[in-house]
This record gives sequence, structure tokens and C-alpha cells, in this order.
Amino acid sequence: MTPVRNEAWVLGAFLEATSLWADYIIIVDQMSTDGSREIAKSYDKVILIDNKNPEFNEAERQAMLVAKAREVAAGRDTLLWGLDADEVLAANAFETNDWMHILNSVPGDVFWFKWAEICPNQEEYWLSPTTYYPWLFHDDGKEPHGNYVRNMHSMRIPYPIKEKQMYYVDDFRVLHLAYLNRHRVDSKRRFYQFVDWEMNGRSPLALSRSYTMLKNDEQVLPLPNEFLYHKEQYGFDLLSMVDTEVAKCYMDEYVVERFSRHAMSELRKLDIWDEAFRDAYGLEDPQRMVDKWIHSYLRKTVTKRNNTAIRFLDKIIKKLY
Repeated sequence: MTPVRNEAWVLGAFLEATSLWADYIIIVDQMSTDGSREIAKSYDKVILIDNKNPEFNEAERQAMLVAKAREVAAGRDTLLWGLDADEVLAANAFETNDWMHILNSVPGDVFWFKWAEICPNQEEYWLSPTTYYPWLFHDDGKEPHGNYVRNMHSMRIPYPIKEKQMYYVDDFRVLHLAYLNRHRVDSKRRFYQFVDWEMNGRSPLALSRSYTMLKNDEQVLPLPNEFLYHKEQYGFDLLSMVDTEVAKCYMDEYVVERFSRHAMSELRKLDIWDEAFRDAYGLEDPQRMVDKWIHSYLRKTVTKRNNTAIRFLDKIIKKLY
């Protein structure tokens, strides 16, 4: 179950890898204009449905995916996977004990995974020692479970929060391809800050703290060859199918289009005004010196945000800013 909006930069790689093991690939496309729809239609296992709402709404999107998946799999014992277009199972997954556990699971089982976030050098990956994500549910057919209906950062699967059938996969990883294109990573950071502010009214300080992307607390490990899909064995080379250079993307366009709805006196407080973004869209820098100072302070202290003195200073800034 995969949401798509202008993901042509990575969609072919995702579909090649996922077609090796999935029975059906449900894609909800949100008005893509970059060729994503044409790529999706070229794969036999893809079932493509339309999300015609131009606004960002994860709850609506996830509900569409789950409903269609359950319709397609009606009457069958079903594993519901929630993977984004920049995520694929590591190539060695299918030889592991955890894979066998998944295949022999029972309705109600929930599986949590770790990312292997491939570094831009394509030779290493970042691994969080403690962070797992719930991306697989052996469907019990019950609805609603109520945990995937938030407007942002929804859960991808409708698993029962109070149940105890939780399993943590350590034998293989989910490859995260996002950092192969840093332009999109930076764009997503801006996008999430703006949308979370616009939809949920969160403070600029809290947003900067939430979305500053650092890897200081993660391990850097060599990228094993067996994680990757190679042409000799699988008929395609995973990394060579990823466009690492595409710069502009819909997330920045979405943000820029909505600037006119808000006062610049509020927009300038958001930590989104980096030079590359301004240059790409011909934007003037609206920040005052105080805005720049606060944003610099927030970035420099993000690893110390739980320090008592920093927390005290944060509270003062939040009241005044």
C-alpha cells in the first residue's frame, strides 16, 4: 500500500524490487505530473487508484489505501504492508528467519522494522540503534483500529494498538533511499514544517526542533552487497535506477503556492528560508536578524534540546516569538 505524488525519481526501483514478492501493489496517486502514473501502469501487479484532493491529508490517503487493499484481497488471508515509494525490502530479506515468521504469522500480528538509510556515497548506511516502525499487519479485518487517521504522520497500517502481538524484525532491514537525493530531503523538511504549521498551528520553535534532520545519534555502517538488488541476479540494478539529481519537486511548489494565504510576518518565523530554496523560486529573504539568530540557535542546539538550560531558554523564546 503505497502513496505516490511525483515519485518518478525512485518509483521504478521500488516497483522492480517490490514486484519480486508482493501479490498486489496498491498505489494511490495524488495527481502526479512527472510520469509516475505511466511508470506505475507499466507494472502488472500495480492497482492504481486516484487521490484527486490537491491538499495534504494523510488520514484520507491511508484510508483509501487500506480500503482498496481489503477490497482486492477480500476473502483471502492477507498481509498488509505499508511502504513508501523510497523504501524497499533488503534483497537478503527472503532468506531470513524473520521472513519465515512473517509468512507463518497469524491475523492480528504486527511487525516492526528498522530502516537502513543509504548514505549519499552509496557505500554506507545509517542505522538507528533503537527506532522501529510498524509497517506490516497480518490483517484481522477489523475496522476501525483508529491509529492511522491523523492528518500528519499517520500509521500506515490499521493495527490494533492495545493488542500484544507485536514483533520486531532484526534479521533484515528496509532500505530507505531518500538520502540518495538530498534535494528532496531538504524539500521534505521544509514541506513538513510548513504543513504542520498551517494545519496544526504548531509553533516555529517546536517545528524546527521536530524537523531538523541530524544523524549524530545513528550508527554509520558499511552497506553490505547482499542488501542490494543487482542486475546479474535480479535483472535490474537498484541504485542505478534512482535519480539522485532531480532538484525541484512538488513539495516546494506546494509550499510556495500557499505563501499568499499567510502574512509574511508569520511565514518568516519558519525555518525554511535556506538560500537554495529562495534561489530556485526567485524568493526574497524575508527574515529579520532576530529570525536568523533564532533559527541558527535552534539548529546548533538540537542535540542539546533536553538540557535543562536549553529547555528553559526554549520556553522563553516560545513565549516571545
